[in-house]
Amino acid sequence: MAHDTILRQTPEDFSKKRLTGLMLACIALASAELVRSAYIQVLTHPRLENMARRQFQANALVRPRRGPILDRTGEPLAINLEVNSLAANPLKMRNRRRVAKLLSRSTDIPYARLFEKLSEKKEFVWIKRHLSEAEMRNFKKWRLMDAEGDLINGLWLVKESDRIYPHGHLASHIMGDVNVDSEGLEGVELWMNDRLRGKVVSVTAIKDALGRPTFIDAVAAKNVRDGESVALTIDASLQFEVEQHLSNAIHKTGARGGSVIVMNATNGEILALANEPSFSPGEKNIPAERRRNRALTDGYEPGSTLKAVLAASALSNGWKLMDQVWGEKGSFLVQNHRISEAEAHEKFEWVSLKKMIQVSSNVAAAKVALQLGADKYLRTLKSFGFGEKTGLGFPGEITGRLPLRRDWRPLTLANIGFGQGILVTPIQMIKAYAVFANGGLLVQPKLLKKTRSEAIYTSDYSSSHSSGRADLRVISSKVSHEVVEALTTVTEEGGTGMKATLPGYRIAGKTGTAQMVDPKTGQYSREKYIASFIGFPVDVEPKIVILTTVVEPRGIYYASETAAPLFREVLNSVANHVGLPTQAAPPKLALDPHLKGPRLPSLFKDSLRFSRAAFIIPEELKFKRLPNTYGKVRSWIMPSLKGLSPREAFRILKGHPFQLVVLGVGVISSQVPEEGKEVAEGDKIRLILSEP
Repeated sequence: MAHDTILRQTPEDFSKKRLTGLMLACIALASAELVRSAYIQVLTHPRLENMARRQFQANALVRPRRGPILDRTGEPLAINLEVNSLAANPLKMRNRRRVAKLLSRSTDIPYARLFEKLSEKKEFVWIKRHLSEAEMRNFKKWRLMDAEGDLINGLWLVKESDRIYPHGHLASHIMGDVNVDSEGLEGVELWMNDRLRGKVVSVTAIKDALGRPTFIDAVAAKNVRDGESVALTIDASLQFEVEQHLSNAIHKTGARGGSVIVMNATNGEILALANEPSFSPGEKNIPAERRRNRALTDGYEPGSTLKAVLAASALSNGWKLMDQVWGEKGSFLVQNHRISEAEAHEKFEWVSLKKMIQVSSNVAAAKVALQLGADKYLRTLKSFGFGEKTGLGFPGEITGRLPLRRDWRPLTLANIGFGQGILVTPIQMIKAYAVFANGGLLVQPKLLKKTRSEAIYTSDYSSSHSSGRADLRVISSKVSHEVVEALTTVTEEGGTGMKATLPGYRIAGKTGTAQMVDPKTGQYSREKYIASFIGFPVDVEPKIVILTTVVEPRGIYYASETAAPLFREVLNSVANHVGLPTQAAPPKLALDPHLKGPRLPSLFKDSLRFSRAAFIIPEELKFKRLPNTYGKVRSWIMPSLKGLSPREAFRILKGHPFQLVVLGVGVISSQVPEEGKEVAEGDKIRLILSEP
């Protein structure tokens, strides 16, 4: 019976059993996959998240805009422009050899270096930072980029900021330079780097298929803080003219280099500082000889310019201006070494302190130093700041060198009396002469005016406000007056600095022609000299002191023929810009059109188009004085200053008793108070600048 039942099973019954078994197997497999998925997602999800994060997310640095550097009137000296940089994802690159060849033709990068970059096992490599317009055109020429601006697979453009110096080499030794990441390398760019660069933030970014950052963490990106603006004490227009005068003097004398410093003797503000040879920030492979800020980093023996400090020391220790020493008729021996006058025909007999300055007698200076004594003279030199940094804070400034007291012998003392055997810097010497110009106070030189985004700019040169630090009195006003009296004889008949004079002014100053040490022999050279002149106009406000140096002039090397005429040219420009009062006709001034650098953005092209002498204020831009009302302060009607550059606005505001606040960079786009409103004495005028 059972056998009959088995025989009665049909093929359809077997098919059903197989189908049921298959279904059960599928259900079992699906259940196993479900359990496996749950295990992976629930128990091991942190590892998978990390893998996904590495594949689709990246950390990106969001760099802020670097703050601008401005002159004392708000003129931009360093700004930023947006540029393109080229990056690649080698893992997504096809036909690397062909792409490397086309990139090499489009840029100045060798093929071998490009192929090496494109062969790296990375998702991101830089190909070239800060592309030029010509290189961007080449990408289309060699079909690396289509007409819509899209690059081939594996290449993309990154927007970056490039540091631009609108006036080319102007104030280059002050400005310094930045690297490709806009980090300061030298000068103010390095000195104020923390303030200029702002706050860099690392954010999370989502990468696309090529590894390019696309969406970033907007919340974190809000923490990016743009750099602050930094305002300098220098005047860009005056700086330009000073550089021109120095360049002309170097060319005329065939000198190897030189420096000029213009400083307010009352508050220490440096209005101009120039060096030759010069350079343009952003240039590559510039030798250190051209980049060095000689006025702060190069030491030299001051020669006869130090005699004024010697006279101040003697006067402070009981000497009288007409006290005399025996001039030995031209030479005498100290420790078996002969000290002589600069010229063989100079055979002075009795020489007073005053005449020692006027005729620059080496013998008299040596004798005064010997009679004064090492302790007193060394104390004076230290009180004037020699042997230490000036406190300016600028990178690279050196201390100079004063011999240790235990090393002072009679010969050492005699030599330092006329400026040999001591190492100083130009910035130290102008700081010392400011003491004579301002009545006996040692002021600290400074280059920074403001460092906040909202800065109060001014072209007022007469302010006596210092840096909040009490200036140190190093000599009495009486001694200062007597030294000035002696220094004025240098530029009068019979003095060594007659070619430093400018009609309409009495000049107090001193020439210095110092021998340089030959590094080959270790002895003083008879062919290499540093000529210098330091001085200032007397009895005028503001009190401005000027230093000029000419290094290794060829042919005639005397300071009276090299540095003194350069001083006169610089003083001519200073008198015009600062407004030094004089009975003489104001000097003529023409602004060289080459001041606008080749990369000057259009919004700044008009900002230096007027010289102080040529700028005439139109009637509609003048402040209209309102009638006086009893018991009220003076008041005026506010004109419209929109569209003007900061410099033009400052000249219109000059002489009015207002407080000026400037925000932004560019030209004036709005103002408070508005046109037609009343503005009273002491009120604040706010000018907002922006790119047109």
